[in-house]
Amino acid sequence: MTKVHERPNRASPSEAGSFVEEFDRLEQDREEKIRALDAEFKVKKRAIQKAINDDQKEILEDAKKHGVNKGVIRAIVDAQKLKRKAEAMIERADGKVDGLEDDDREFAVDIRQALGDNFASFGLGAAAVQREEGHDDDKQDETTAAVVAAVKGSMTDEEWKAAGGSAAAH
Repeated sequence: MTKVHERPNRASPSEAGSFVEEFDRLEQDREEKIRALDAEFKVKKRAIQKAINDDQKEILEDAKKHGVNKGVIRAIVDAQKLKRKAEAMIERADGKVDGLEDDDREFAVDIRQALGDNFASFGLGAAAVQREEGHDDDKQDETTAAVVAAVKGSMTDEEWKAAGGSAAAH
């Protein structure tokens, strides 16, 4: 083992060792507190999940008593959840575009305008809207009809028409 030479502005090996021991003690303390916090978080998360699941179960039971299929409710809620996620992603993407330098930002805006800001304006999106619009609502299963109704309800007549639907669909 190499001998450490003591200097006036250097700690002795035992003093340096005490710094290491104290630092390690704090690291162990942090790890234990984080483990406890994680365990507490998991317990609270499970309690929240259970309470909300119970409340949703009650709502679905009430809806069933009134003749509303739970699949319809779940389809519409799933569509709304996806829409919220999409809006958040679009907002995040807009922030990235806004963060570009002036020339790049203007070019990115021009490209987006050329492509269209709504995915329904793309070929596949428009085809999906036209396919659903072409079906009679009576021929659609309840879930598909509910999703289409939810999407229609979230758009203006102009947006629906631009996406390939008819203006009278609302």
